[in-house]
Amino acid sequence: MDEPIKTLVEKLLKDNTLSFEEKVLEVYKFICLNYIYDDNVLFFFRKDASDINNIKYIAVDWYGRIVDEKWKANRKKHNRRVCYEFARLYAKAINQLLEENDNLEAFMLGDKENTHYVVGLTGKEYSVILDLDDFNSIKDLTRLKMGLTIKGIKILRDDLGKFQKAVEKFNKDKLNELVEVKKAKQNLKDNIIEYFKRVVEILNSYNIDSQGFCEYMRSIIEDEEVEIEKVWKEVKGDNEKRYSRCLVFDFDSKIYILDSVDKTLSVINKETLDKNYILNPEENEYSYFGG
Repeated sequence: MDEPIKTLVEKLLKDNTLSFEEKVLEVYKFICLNYIYDDNVLFFFRKDASDINNIKYIAVDWYGRIVDEKWKANRKKHNRRVCYEFARLYAKAINQLLEENDNLEAFMLGDKENTHYVVGLTGKEYSVILDLDDFNSIKDLTRLKMGLTIKGIKILRDDLGKFQKAVEKFNKDKLNELVEVKKAKQNLKDNIIEYFKRVVEILNSYNIDSQGFCEYMRSIIEDEEVEIEKVWKEVKGDNEKRYSRCLVFDFDSKIYILDSVDKTLSVINKETLDKNYILNPEENEYSYFGG
């Protein structure tokens, strides 16, 4: 485990005021508040279009799964992680919290269709799936940083409602959506672009990363039935090559770029887009990236 999570687990083991389920959620919350999703991994996905009726995106094995000492050393310098890493360290933390309790066990689960990894927690009393970074929706990694409810926990079996009650207690007094965003949608319903710009301003007041910004804005834009296209931008200023996903869309005869690095929305032309942003990186193969 990363040192901060290890320290938290040691503290929770000494805490007799919380139930095991509450401790599991405390670790969940800690990860969501202190880590961000490493969207750089998505840049390295490879597109397999050999079957036009079944186009697949293949994750490289080495990103977060096959690692060396250089990777481990680099990972200590920042808080970016991918789903495989989150699932691995979270399952480890939960199993340490169990101590001598062999009625439950946490383990990693791979979602074959989505090339995604989560944590399964199962035993005599309940079975749940813990997914704090579902990239098909607004991640709990993002939601918790904005004070919203957690949505990434799927309860498969819980006859006594033990885990369900812990989740309900955790979510008590939290909202499903930002009040500011609801107001913006109501006040600017006749001007979609101004609505988008207002949401950008709102998100900039929260401590969310580029991927969280991108996925939130994507949900807002697609909710208005505006089609988006993904592009990539190199993150400047680091000693490593790193890329973040941005969005492009057409509206009212103009082309807009949602820059998730700068967290801005602006009009752009095709020529500028081609020069400053990277299109279709998934069509290439890439060598090992050191973390």
